Amino acid sequence: MIAIINPNASVSMTEQLARECNALSGLHHELTFHRCAEAPASIEGYGQWSDVVSMTKLGQSLYGFYGYKVDRVFTSKEDIVNSPRQEAYPATDSGTGELNWNRATTTWVGDLKFQDISGPNGKPDGVIDENDRTFLGSPWPTFSFGWNNTLRVRNMELTVFMTGNYGNKVLNYIGRSLSGMDNLWDNQLAEVTDRTILGPINEVEGWYNDIDNVQIVQMGKDNMPRAIAGDPNDNMRISDRYIEDGSYLRFKNISLAYNVPKRVTSRWGIDNLKLSAGVQNLYTITKYSGFDPEIGASQTSQNVYGLDNGRYPAPRIYTVGLNVSF
Repeated sequence: MIAIINPNASVSMTEQLARECNALSGLHHELTFHRCAEAPASIEGYGQWSDVVSMTKLGQSLYGFYGYKVDRVFTSKEDIVNSPRQEAYPATDSGTGELNWNRATTTWVGDLKFQDISGPNGKPDGVIDENDRTFLGSPWPTFSFGWNNTLRVRNMELTVFMTGNYGNKVLNYIGRSLSGMDNLWDNQLAEVTDRTILGPINEVEGWYNDIDNVQIVQMGKDNMPRAIAGDPNDNMRISDRYIEDGSYLRFKNISLAYNVPKRVTSRWGIDNLKLSAGVQNLYTITKYSGFDPEIGASQTSQNVYGLDNGRYPAPRIYTVGLNVSF
């Protein structure tokens, strides 16, 4: 077995800056770089049940996301026939020699075309199967950082603490379930209204069952396929559709305090009186579409990192404080 090597570099610096107007700023900022090197020959990570969502192989990221790459949406029968054969490609009728197209059981217009990346011999073979799975990104950030600053001006004190990651990917596993459109009874995200929608070329009864008489009237946003119960083309398979940028900057803690002057508190027999107010998790700047980009290790598999399976987001908390000493 090959040992896992995870070299990283950490830079930490603290500063005390004196300013005029009786102000003092205490800064602490930290920057950590991450780089994963060699790993064991092969380690699979599972999302739920038998869904392989990550793979660790020599030369790749530890627990790197693993799946298919989407090319685009199929636009016609000819498009399907002239493309690498999907796993749900229709069988040939032994009597007529025609392909048995069925919108509920075979690949159809509006389904996803996946990239033919490899085959049993390590080269594209015109067939879409497990050999076409590949690495889709690393859950590890290029670097993570933190910035903590306390600014004091006379009797006021402002503390700001920010954290973040940059360069990591997140698998939106819960988003996959809530936008799959494969079940008539499951609630779905509003974004499925931007799915691929089919319509007739010629308005006749049962047009939707004739692959020669269907066309796309609305192309799905970001390669969102058609809605179909059962998902015969397996459009929901783990693919780069669900891999998102997990970089973020979070205002983790902000607090403001006021120290009442001693000339005032001494009249009340109080040595120190401090009033404060603060908020935790005020705001997060991120492109991630899920609830919270700060995910971490999976709760279902020890070999998965950065998988969002509906983890409860960090709550925003408001606090007020009163500190009195006699």
